[in-house]
Amino acid sequence: MESNWSSDSLPKELGPLAEAVDELAAQDLDGLADATRAERVLGLRRLVDRLEGRWLSELAGVDARGAAGAEQGVQAASTAGWLRNRLHLGAGAAHSCVRTARALFRGPLTQTAQALCAGELSPAHASVLAHGTHDLPIQVAAKAEPVLVEAARRLDPPRLRRVVAHLRQVAAPEAADRHADRQHTQRWLWVAPTLEGMVALQGLLEPEAGQILLAALEPLARPHTGDDARSGPQRRADALVELARRNLENGQLPQTGGVRPQLLVTVDLDSLLGHPGALGGELGGMGPLSPEACRRLACDGAVTRVLVSRHPGGHQGDPGGHHPHDDVGREGSLARWLQTAMDLLPPVLGGAPSQPLDVGRASRVISPAQRSALAVRDGGCVVPDCDRPLAWCEGHHLVHWADGGPTDLANLALVCRAHHRAVHEGGWQLTRGPDGRFTATPGHRSHAPHRRHPTAA
Repeated sequence: MESNWSSDSLPKELGPLAEAVDELAAQDLDGLADATRAERVLGLRRLVDRLEGRWLSELAGVDARGAAGAEQGVQAASTAGWLRNRLHLGAGAAHSCVRTARALFRGPLTQTAQALCAGELSPAHASVLAHGTHDLPIQVAAKAEPVLVEAARRLDPPRLRRVVAHLRQVAAPEAADRHADRQHTQRWLWVAPTLEGMVALQGLLEPEAGQILLAALEPLARPHTGDDARSGPQRRADALVELARRNLENGQLPQTGGVRPQLLVTVDLDSLLGHPGALGGELGGMGPLSPEACRRLACDGAVTRVLVSRHPGGHQGDPGGHHPHDDVGREGSLARWLQTAMDLLPPVLGGAPSQPLDVGRASRVISPAQRSALAVRDGGCVVPDCDRPLAWCEGHHLVHWADGGPTDLANLALVCRAHHRAVHEGGWQLTRGPDGRFTATPGHRSHAPHRRHPTAA
């Protein structure tokens, strides 16, 4: 059902209109005065609005007769679906057109329809009135329409929308409450990394939540100076990041895995030291970060030393020539590796004093430094085939602290809450082999994690 229309394929009744449009397009505007050209722009807009009103009127007629699809000898399942298929409208636009047509030409908004067809209102104004009154009692909408039409002649659509909302609250508070509940359930936020390492955001907030966000962003989104070259969207993007950064620094957010939320950047020592050819770092699960960006973040961040060996022969090699694999938790060698890292780090990056990652039996609680080390080593839940992220994970003693297990990296692992419960209450066995790989053996009790509905720990 492809549409490939030309002037020749239009119904003959629309022929004069098509000819008028063709004649208009052929006119030479270069010789016209500026005032004339400005008047033409305003006049054409009013004619387009009138034509839109006529289109909505005929759309209402097709909808009433169930004639959508009749031009091809079929009956479409819905008028909105027909518009989407034949005119390639988006789903929201198609449903909006049908709703507006019904309200104006088959519903109570008769004065709105007349004003639109006369060029006194724009289709956007008509849509605001149609959407804002569609669930009000017919008598309430009919009584309010004269006031709303007069307001529409003086206000732009956003201000008109506020007038309609006020009317709903005063004239039909129960309908207004139902509308507010629907808006609350329609809220959503989608955040995901792109293939290029950017982060894409889309979402919809209810009015109150949206105003809270806008109020928080406004003081941070102002131009820095008169020469600030950033666009409005760029300034709002920077403001959102700044808002999140300040909340992270204040330390008042709920903890994740026993520590406050933080930006985790894994960077090799060569990159921090600025050595040529350094690879940079890893920004959480979002992809690589350049060496200079790592150094910039280290200027104002806490540095936790975590020893791993990925490049034999590099600065992280053991003085005796030993290069363990994934050696953050290996017994005996950790102290030497920590000392090597501490000696190589510049003092401005926290080279001293040492922040030990093995605390043994001194404490049952995993320290923030150990949590960072586990984040680097494990990345998320260590149970094979579990892809739950770092934020969902908790620290787990492979040998329980009460049974004599130390709070050392060799005895610790990150597990999601569901698998943590499975280990403690479901009889699962979690072990770490000499090669650093974890294995999980399900128990015979009933607390097995469900992939879609994880059990809270």
